Amino acid sequence: MKKNIIITGGSGQDAKILSQAVKNYKINFLIKKKDKYFSKKRNVNYSKINLLEYKSIYSHIKKTKPLAIIHLASKNNSTNKKKQNYNLDYKKNLLMTKNLILAIKDNNKKIKFIFAGSSLMFKKKKGIVTEESKFEATCLYSKYKIDSHKLIIKYKKKYGLNACSAILFNHDSIHRNKKFLLPRIIRYLKNKNFKKINEIYKENIYGDFSHAEDICQGMLRLIKLKKMPDKIILSSNKLSSINTLIRYGLNLYNYKTTIRNDIKIKKNLLVGNNSFAKKILHWSPKKNVFLAFKELLNKT
Repeated sequence: MKKNIIITGGSGQDAKILSQAVKNYKINFLIKKKDKYFSKKRNVNYSKINLLEYKSIYSHIKKTKPLAIIHLASKNNSTNKKKQNYNLDYKKNLLMTKNLILAIKDNNKKIKFIFAGSSLMFKKKKGIVTEESKFEATCLYSKYKIDSHKLIIKYKKKYGLNACSAILFNHDSIHRNKKFLLPRIIRYLKNKNFKKINEIYKENIYGDFSHAEDICQGMLRLIKLKKMPDKIILSSNKLSSINTLIRYGLNLYNYKTTIRNDIKIKKNLLVGNNSFAKKILHWSPKKNVFLAFKELLNKT
């Protein structure tokens, strides 16, 4: 009989990839509403559980007896102009994390818990960071991630939980939400919105971008560890140029447009050192963001 894995945030990119990648486990997604993508998937169950309600989570864990829980669900309204709504999101996000780890503590402390952290947690905003680099909140979303990690460590030390914050850097795939950078670039290409393309091109962005399938494979390998570390970086460990992707897209569509070649400002983002993940997970990226970009282009 296959063991269960509970995944929160069932309608997101990573959940969809995990539904394809998981082979030896039965997946149980905790969702708000059913996604058509999963309608024909085998080994996938859905449960409408309100993560703000401890009793519902506790009962579900008691019933399904999962080997592990991967917590992907969160709400990020960082662009919301109504600050009170953003504050409410922070409190709800943190409560969801607390409810999950409390339910694990009260059910079975051996259940493995993986929390999806973010590169936004780091104090440093450019250059290389490791698991030892300092955290600092710059918005309520990064504060939620940091405070969730602190809560996890507190309960891990006090009750001996087997939990880890997987600090995820930018990762894309055909399932990427349309509000993110790569899908927006492709939308601008498709609609011949050269003004928007030039605006992004002028920023000359270099960042740590990965293929989402690699990142998800890293999370799955975490489950196989007997004892998980407190935190681990999953990243490409290198800089990739967004302008290179833009030029590829323009050439693919045979667009005749003027793109500035005299850009002097190089806007670097963080690079995550993934050597620790390589060492303990025997994992390394097999794909890259350029493949993800091509797949997104083909999809559209």
